[in-house]
Amino acid sequence: MNPMIAFIEHLLYTHDCVIIPHFGGFVLNTQDFKLDDEQVIHPKSKWVAFNERLQSDDGLLATSWAKENGISQKQAFAAVHRFGQTLSAQIKADKQFQFGNIGVFQVSKSGRLQFEPNQLINFDLNQYGLMPVGIGQAKKKPVLQESPVEKSAVDLPTVQPPVKRTRQNQFYTYVLMAFFFGGIAAYYLTEPNSRYVNSSFSPLTIRIKKTKPAAPAKIAVIEVPKKEAIATVQEEITAPVSGGIFLVAGSFKTEAKAATCQAELVAKGFENVQIIEKQAGEGHYRVSVGEVADFDAGYAAATRLKTEKKLDIWVYKR
Repeated sequence: MNPMIAFIEHLLYTHDCVIIPHFGGFVLNTQDFKLDDEQVIHPKSKWVAFNERLQSDDGLLATSWAKENGISQKQAFAAVHRFGQTLSAQIKADKQFQFGNIGVFQVSKSGRLQFEPNQLINFDLNQYGLMPVGIGQAKKKPVLQESPVEKSAVDLPTVQPPVKRTRQNQFYTYVLMAFFFGGIAAYYLTEPNSRYVNSSFSPLTIRIKKTKPAAPAKIAVIEVPKKEAIATVQEEITAPVSGGIFLVAGSFKTEAKAATCQAELVAKGFENVQIIEKQAGEGHYRVSVGEVADFDAGYAAATRLKTEKKLDIWVYKR
C-alpha cells in the first residue's frame, strides 16, 4: 500500500475532512445507532464520502506529512502535489483503484469519477471495539388453527318419515279430479259457437252484437334529454421558475466546512443541496438547499423548513 494512502486513512480517525490538492477531499458522515430487520443493533459509526469539488489545499495533509517524516514544509507540499497528480492519472488509466481500506474509485462510462466507501470500517474512535449485537428473533403472534369438531345430533339434517297413503285419501283425490275435469268439459259443451243464440221458448232469433275490443291506448314515450357531462378542469401546477433566490442553511469561510455541511444535509434527506461559489469581494461559502422564484416563495419555504425540519433558513439573492 502507498504510504500516503495509509497516512490519509490514519488522519481520518482524528479529522472530519482530509483534502488531496487538485484531486478531491474525503468527508466523514455520522450514522446513528441502527436496528435492522434481523433484530441486530449496529453501533454508531462514521463513514467516508468523497467530494471532487474540494480542490483547494487547506495544508492539513502536507503539514501532517512533514511532521510524520521529519521533512520541510516545502518538500511535504511538493510530495502531496505529486501524489495527487499520480493518483488521478492512475485511476483514469486503470478505470478502477482500491484506495486502501477507505473505498474504491471507479470511472463511469461518462468519464465521471465515482467513489464507493467501505461500509465495514468505522472511523468513530468513540465506538472502538463495539460490535453489532443481536437481541434475538422477533416474536411472532401465534396462529390459531381450527381443531376438528364432530357435529352433534342437533346439527345433523332431520329426516322425515315417508307419509303412508291410505285408500281414503286416494278416494278424495279422485273425486276432486273428477269435479275439476267435469267443470271444464261442461263449460266447453255449453258455450255457444256462433253469433246467434236461439231461445227454446221464443220463435224469434236474438242477435247478440259483439263489440270489438278497444285498441289499447298508446303510451307516449317522452325522451328525457341526457345530462351533459360536466368536464372537470384540472388545475395545472407548474414549478416556479428559478429566480436566483436561494434558501441558505449555512455560511462558512472555508470550502471544506461548507462541504461538511452539505454532506450532513444530504444525509438528512435534503435534495438539490449545493455550495454557492464565492464571487469577487465575498468572504464566505454559502450552502443552499433550494432555489425559488421570488422572496414570497422563499419566506414561505423557510417557514415550512423551520416547522417541519427544525432548520433555520435565510433567503439570499445573488
